[in-house]
Amino acid sequence: MRNKLLPFGAVLFSLSLLHAQENMDDISLEDMLNLETELTADVGSRSGAVSSLYSTSPTDVITAEEIRHTGLTSLTDVLRYFVAGFNAPETSVADGSDHVRAFTLRGMSPDQILVLINGKRVHTSALLHVNGTIGRGSSNVDLDTIALSGIEKIEILRDGAAAQYGSDAISGVINIILKGAEHKNRVSVHAGQRKAGDGEQISSDMFLTQELPYDGFINLTLQFKQQNQTQRAGEDRRENASIYKTHVGIPDSKNILALLNSDIELQNGANIYTAFTFNYRRSEASTFAREKTEEYPDGFLPILQATITDSGLTLGAQGELVNGYHWDISNTLGYNQIRYTMYDTYNYDLNPSPDTFYNGTLSFLQNTTNLDMKKKYGSLNIAFGAEHRYEKYKIEAGDPDSYYGSGSQGFSGYREENAVNASRYSDALYIDMKKQMTEKFLMQGALRYENYSDFGDTTTAKLAASYKLQENFLLRSSISTGFRAPSLSQSHYSHTSTFNGHLEGTFKPSDEVAKLFGAQPLKAEKSKHFTLGSVYKYNCENSLSIDYFYTYISDRIILSNEYTLTPEQKAIYGINKARFFTNAVDTKTYGVDIKYNYQHQFFNNSKVTLSLWYNYSKNKVVSFNDETTTRENSFEQIDRMENGQPKESFKSVFTYHYKKYITTFNTTYIGSYREVVDNIAYSFKAQWYNDIDLAYNISQNFQGAIGALNMFDTVPNKWDGLDGYTYGYNGIKPYSRYSPYGYSGAYYYIRFNYTF
Repeated sequence: MRNKLLPFGAVLFSLSLLHAQENMDDISLEDMLNLETELTADVGSRSGAVSSLYSTSPTDVITAEEIRHTGLTSLTDVLRYFVAGFNAPETSVADGSDHVRAFTLRGMSPDQILVLINGKRVHTSALLHVNGTIGRGSSNVDLDTIALSGIEKIEILRDGAAAQYGSDAISGVINIILKGAEHKNRVSVHAGQRKAGDGEQISSDMFLTQELPYDGFINLTLQFKQQNQTQRAGEDRRENASIYKTHVGIPDSKNILALLNSDIELQNGANIYTAFTFNYRRSEASTFAREKTEEYPDGFLPILQATITDSGLTLGAQGELVNGYHWDISNTLGYNQIRYTMYDTYNYDLNPSPDTFYNGTLSFLQNTTNLDMKKKYGSLNIAFGAEHRYEKYKIEAGDPDSYYGSGSQGFSGYREENAVNASRYSDALYIDMKKQMTEKFLMQGALRYENYSDFGDTTTAKLAASYKLQENFLLRSSISTGFRAPSLSQSHYSHTSTFNGHLEGTFKPSDEVAKLFGAQPLKAEKSKHFTLGSVYKYNCENSLSIDYFYTYISDRIILSNEYTLTPEQKAIYGINKARFFTNAVDTKTYGVDIKYNYQHQFFNNSKVTLSLWYNYSKNKVVSFNDETTTRENSFEQIDRMENGQPKESFKSVFTYHYKKYITTFNTTYIGSYREVVDNIAYSFKAQWYNDIDLAYNISQNFQGAIGALNMFDTVPNKWDGLDGYTYGYNGIKPYSRYSPYGYSGAYYYIRFNYTF
């Protein structure tokens, strides 16, 4: 760890020399006023926006201007660009996980991050990651359904917050604030491709805004994006290898995104607000190529097409009562659907076999109604409210041909017995208080009670405090409890296929076959959190924060390994192997975040900003809660949780403004990680990645830029010592599917934007 901090210390030392040359006493008042003001965040506080430096829990803010100078077109990639400890691998040949990116914070599960838009809960994807990828066994919000150009800022709370926001807020909360009033219309175009000559991307977006009376507004964002696949597969050395090559890389995809945000101010001081998001995506990736046979002399390459439709709508109103209470009532409806189609494939048990199959549809609906009240009594801020949430999860069976016999090759369809239509509701009450105890001492507390129709009730609490030892030096700490309700998909998902005349696959925990191996009804994950940190703001240009964190999660839900039935059990159930979801393990996560921010205005009106961020996160399975799961028989599962993601990461984002030129340079370090194949763990080395964006203001309204992501074409090392036809340094998949930045290499682009 000491060696990894050398770049961090070297940059700090260099900046101290630079600062010595530019004494603060020589900066004019005009220059001081031109320095950027402190960024504030609403997340983690119901009493209004708080400086991200002086919040009781660590928070971070990413602005629209910063996003624009990354050259990125995906929200998932934006967070990976800026946030140390945020991981979002680019996997392939993993069925639905190729089309919906899993992401994690501090190495915890994707379903342990709560995502909000304008402070309102966002629904998750209908996809349940069930293959051997990061995030196996979880469902997460599909961040790439949100158009980037409509975002004003992204707030990140790095602390447990279930007592404030409810289920899922274990590793943190991401709050996406949409653009409001006083923005300009903007049209942007982006085009680029990989160094290898593939992976072409074209994206165009438009942001339109219209002022309304009494400071109201209505904003519309539209984005169209096409991404072509990359191909990084190794040689297929099987004896009867197909003439077609398995696709290993980013999938083909076409996206239409829309975003609407409005605020209508009424004469009585109340306002009506709306937020709408929409995404239609068609994404295609291959499974493994099928070998040549007598019937198919060339072999064939099955293609899995995922058609994703996602929408979210928030309608609400807020105002103030005569007694000073601020009220806010809202309803948020979210829906996600994934429709699977296989083509260029066959069913070996049909003669003749079609080459295209409808394989089924997954869908998830979530409706959340909130009533929030708050008032300030002198130095005491009090907020309280209620929430009702309804959820519905559905699996629709595919065509019978897609699952008859061995099913469509590559991805068998969902069978009639897999079809499900499950729902539940929950009710919650909360109270949140913040009090300035003294001029230097601030305390914050929250208490929340929730009752779920399917597993019962839970109460969570949080206490946080900050103390100013000096005007520019803050100590902060928090302690809290949290929970994550088992998702409907974890409780009700099943997908089975026929192999050698017997069924195999994923079964519901309530299924009789799962009960043979000790399956029980799922219960909520419970968590305990502790943070301790400090913030030192040397002056208006320099700030340093250090935060330690610890999270203990009990009854964590995982997807079990496959269990083989005895011959007698096979005869009874007609099933060979089974896996299911279970509250199998307890885990702990601990580590530290170190952040340094610097900004300076030079005498020639040029400006430099620098953000350095180091994260260390260690995850450990500490106990097992059922008789069938052990470290020995679940080594791959456990090692993925403990070592499948880098424990260390470092981010350096440097921006320099000079006259019409804006240069942004990003450096990323990710630590080593490993992946298990056939019960053997293989390590992958730590790596550095570099990105650059060079922008020029052609006129007051027109800007052009060129840039490179992963400019030095860094790719992960291939499997070290693994010789295999499928996975191996000389196999079809020569790289780990856990690779945090994929394996597609450098990407070069040009972009333009016009404001009016």
